[in-house]
Amino acid sequence: MKCPYCASEIADGVHVCPVCTRDLYLFKPLLAQIEALEEKVRALEANLAKPVAATPPPALNQDAMAVPAGKAEALLLWLSPLVLLLAAHALITVVFDLNTLWLRIVSLLIPLPFALTLVVRQRTYRFGFWSIVALGVAIAAVLGMSFITHLVDQTPVLPQSRLEWKEFIEYAASITFSFMAGFAFAWMLWGRAHAHQSGQSQAMTLKLAQLITHTHDGAEKLQQAVTKINDIRGSLTTAATTAAALYTGLQSFIGSH
Repeated sequence: MKCPYCASEIADGVHVCPVCTRDLYLFKPLLAQIEALEEKVRALEANLAKPVAATPPPALNQDAMAVPAGKAEALLLWLSPLVLLLAAHALITVVFDLNTLWLRIVSLLIPLPFALTLVVRQRTYRFGFWSIVALGVAIAAVLGMSFITHLVDQTPVLPQSRLEWKEFIEYAASITFSFMAGFAFAWMLWGRAHAHQSGQSQAMTLKLAQLITHTHDGAEKLQQAVTKINDIRGSLTTAATTAAALYTGLQSFIGSH
């Protein structure tokens, strides 16, 4: 250790410099700590100078690869009515051999709770996109029912005449309109205050509200107009899709009597 006053070498146990006779009692602990820190710095520099070994890539996290909860729930809400529609067809027409009118009625009721739940759980309102998906589910359901009938009665899967194609289209349309009625009804009762509309839908509603209000009415009047338009649109959409579902699903039975 060196004396902080004259830089002379002194023994570790000495508290007074033999050269300049200065007292080292207060400086010795500080010098010892400085020396210890310098030793740690040298050790760290030596470790940094060593070559870094290549580390293997991290293992894939199975949880990260899983489907997000929202998407998995939406998929379940779409597949469940499809499975129930096919099960209802098998039970009504194959197992119990009931009048197909019962199948049409059940097919109108099954999509409703799933459409309601989709709006509530997803907290969004994508009426156009959901209607297209509902059409796909309806077509898959009708084709699946036709395939079940083919397995039992050896009939063709696809319609063979104009009348059969008409019934196919009407049946698929009735299921689609049932989904759409559920979407509109859920949004009318719950979604207006909670679910988020698409940007295009909001823009159209706002433009219509601006047309029927005056610029000097203020933001409050504009908001009231937007709310009234949403109420009317929801009611009309619900009524129209419900009527369309009933008509396309039951008109062939009603017209035959």
